[in-house]
Amino acid sequence: MTRLSLPQVTLCAVDARSPALAAQALQRSMAAVDFARVLLLTHGWQPATPLPGIEVVDIGPVRSGAEYSHVVLRRLPAFIDTSHVLVTQWDGFVVDAAAWTPEFLQWDYLGAVWPEQPAGRSVGNGGFSLRSQRLLAAGTDARLTAEHPEDVVLCRDFRALVEGELGVRFAPPELARRFAVENEAVTGPTFGFHGCYHLPRWLDEATLQAWLGELPDPFFRSRDARRLAKAMLRARMARGAAGLIARTRAAGRHDPQTCLLGALARLQSALGLQHRGGAAR
Repeated sequence: MTRLSLPQVTLCAVDARSPALAAQALQRSMAAVDFARVLLLTHGWQPATPLPGIEVVDIGPVRSGAEYSHVVLRRLPAFIDTSHVLVTQWDGFVVDAAAWTPEFLQWDYLGAVWPEQPAGRSVGNGGFSLRSQRLLAAGTDARLTAEHPEDVVLCRDFRALVEGELGVRFAPPELARRFAVENEAVTGPTFGFHGCYHLPRWLDEATLQAWLGELPDPFFRSRDARRLAKAMLRARMARGAAGLIARTRAAGRHDPQTCLLGALARLQSALGLQHRGGAAR
């Protein structure tokens, strides 16, 4: 299979909470794509074994979502010397290199569509996003008086400034859907995705369970954990879903929805409705 060559693009993740997972996500994006550079910006972590092709850079503490946003908006440009950077997180990676089109590089920002937003500001999600040097420079503009969440700041709150005065070009929704998916169903070829609730589509159950073992308690108290449990049940990953719900309860969530999901996982397991084979599709 011919590999996709992207010498104009740096692949980058910023993660000091679950850097081992971020590294695995980077490796999955690298599986079929040759990037100019691959960066993992983290703090206080080094891999147990070498990560070929990945530069691990200690940038100091990143203790919250707000600090993550600050790094991506204000500090990331100093690390990028290519025309574009593909920003990813632990729960997103390239899944179909054949979906790439050179047209992606004609825009300053591509991210998954926010379906609840009007078309003029629906692009988009920052967790798997392609950003140009013009977009990176816009993030350092002092007139951006807010920083968090960084994708909402750039794509919604300060869209008029970023697009109108700073000249950033946001891709149209139809092209963004070919680039990535987040809060919509996968309906066609897509280059990548963001959102842990899509992982059952791309990871087998054993791998997904191993990934969950790397996550801290705050994740299991989040809405995303419950969305992931539902996705695992739809994929008939009953054993993994049951483990996820048990960890969620151990982290302090005992709400009715969590209890119902646990009961559904037990029922699915008792009925033998277990996914077999590789990643769910």
